[in-house]
Amino acid sequence: MRANGLWFHRRPCEENPGSRAIAVCALLLCLLIPSTLLAQPPTKPTETPKEDSFEQLKSSLRQIEEQHRRELFELKERLGLVEKQQSALSDELTQRIKVGAYGAVWYQDFKGRHSTNDGNLELLLSGHFHDRIRVYSEIDLGLPTGTAMAEQAYVDFLLTQPFNLRAGVLLIPFGKFNLDHFDPRRDLTRPPAVATVVIPTTWGDLGFGSFGLLPFSDNVKATYDIQVINGLTDQFANPGTPPNTGLQNGRTNLNTDNNGNKALVGRGTFKFFDQYEIGFSGYRGAYKPSGSDMITGMALDGEFRPRNVNILEHFVLRGEFARFNIEGSTAPSSLWGYYAQLTYRFWFSSLNSTILGRHFNNPTFALVGLIGHTKTNTTASPTGSLSGDQYIVGFNYRPVEDYVIKVEYQFNHGQNQQNPSDGFLTSVAWIF
Repeated sequence: MRANGLWFHRRPCEENPGSRAIAVCALLLCLLIPSTLLAQPPTKPTETPKEDSFEQLKSSLRQIEEQHRRELFELKERLGLVEKQQSALSDELTQRIKVGAYGAVWYQDFKGRHSTNDGNLELLLSGHFHDRIRVYSEIDLGLPTGTAMAEQAYVDFLLTQPFNLRAGVLLIPFGKFNLDHFDPRRDLTRPPAVATVVIPTTWGDLGFGSFGLLPFSDNVKATYDIQVINGLTDQFANPGTPPNTGLQNGRTNLNTDNNGNKALVGRGTFKFFDQYEIGFSGYRGAYKPSGSDMITGMALDGEFRPRNVNILEHFVLRGEFARFNIEGSTAPSSLWGYYAQLTYRFWFSSLNSTILGRHFNNPTFALVGLIGHTKTNTTASPTGSLSGDQYIVGFNYRPVEDYVIKVEYQFNHGQNQQNPSDGFLTSVAWIF
């Protein structure tokens, strides 16, 4: 509407009174409806449920018990499997590894010396981790010196009957006694003088070798054993070394070589009908830290076991001769010696029911006689040499082959002896 040239707008409420009433009602509804919807009657606080009811606890315990039962069963199965594996391993080790030992204890009383007890004990280990690879060890446990040492500790690679390889700590194949020095196998307590004054028994060294058996026929066989070793040293010629100890102090004692030249040593045998054996040995090697002076040695040994002859079948004859020449040395310049031993084994059937024979399958007595001689050419002696003669008579009793009681008396003459005076010895030796 226009008045006096001006326009005036009319309010809607002024135009329609009903519209104003509707707007007011709508405003009231907007204010009342949310309050009504949002306003809720107060609720009572709910109680916190317990973590587990009694039944739930029983169910949980049953589940835990069942789980433990399953775990225990599984553990028993595992333990059973481990026991089977250990048993199988133990059986395999028993088949592959053998443990043994041998020892001796003796009493000796020589004229001019205090009587004493003495002895030795050695551990034997052998086995194989393949049909063609085997190991063997002989460990001297150091009685009575207190110093343990390996006398043998080698591994064999078996290729063919005529040719095989060996490496490690080797027992030197010079003469038979050094190879067969075990106390229970000997009929006398002490080694013969040639095996200690001339040959430095027990003699072992680090090296490599080969060995084999050559069967020419059913009754004739040959064997050989050749080694390349560090060899003897010049320690036998030290000023403080007694002249009658031979080459004992010349052993390396498993130390490194004192020179760049290796020694060659070997032994070959011929065996006839498994009753007679003849062996030949040789040695050659430098011994000084410098220079080319050599020690050269040779040995001849034999063993005779006649069979199928009533008079002779209980006798065993053994003997050995050995000699060493030493270049560039005068104390000593050479050594040589020999021994011969005759053993007669017997048994009286009347003793089978006594304590000596009862419960034993094949007990035996033995009478033993030995003669020996040694000589050392040395400027340490006013006469230029040292010589010695040895005579031994002995008796032993074997309830079984691996246990022996020995009694013997030695007659020693001369200076070139392990024991320069006469004396009595008795010993007990065993092996298992």
